[in-house]
Amino acid sequence: MEITPQDVQQKQFDLVKRGFDPQQVGMFLDQVAATLAKRDHSIHDARAEIEALSQGTSDAEQNQEAFRLTMTVATQTMEEMLRKAEERAARIEEEARTSAEFVVERAKLDAEDQVTSVKRELESLRAERTRLESQMAELRGPGQSESSRDPGPSDPQGGGRRPLELVVDRAQ
Repeated sequence: MEITPQDVQQKQFDLVKRGFDPQQVGMFLDQVAATLAKRDHSIHDARAEIEALSQGTSDAEQNQEAFRLTMTVATQTMEEMLRKAEERAARIEEEARTSAEFVVERAKLDAEDQVTSVKRELESLRAERTRLESQMAELRGPGQSESSRDPGPSDPQGGGRRPLELVVDRAQ
C-alpha cells in the first residue's frame, strides 16, 4: 500500500495511557508528510523531464530520418538533372555539328556553282573574242595583218591590241 502525504497528515491514532506525546507525534508526522510531498513532487518533475527528453529524442530521430530522406531525394534529383543536362548538351552538340556540316556542304555547292558559272562565262567571252577577232580580220582585208597596222592614239604601246580583262562579279 502506497502512503501519500495526505494519508500521513490525516492519520488518527487511538489515545492510550502511557503512549507518546500527541504533539510530538503530530509534528513528526507533519515533517514526514512534507518530505513525502517534496519527494513526490521531485519524482513527478523527473518523470516529466524524462518524458520531454524522450519526446525530444524521438523528434530528433524523426528529423534526422527526414533529413536523410531529403538528402537522398536531393542527390537523386541532382544526378537526374546532371544526366539530362549531359544528354541535352550532347544533342545540342550533335545538332550543331549536323548544322555546320550542312552549311559547309551548302557553301561547297554554292562555290562549285559559282566556279562553273565563271567557267561558262569565260568560255563565252573567249568564244566572243574569237568571233570578234575573226570579224576584225575580215574587215581589215586579206592583205593586212595585225602587226602591219599603224599604232593609233588609243594604242600608245604600238601593239595594236589591248589585253582582255576578265571581270568577275562575285556577288552572283
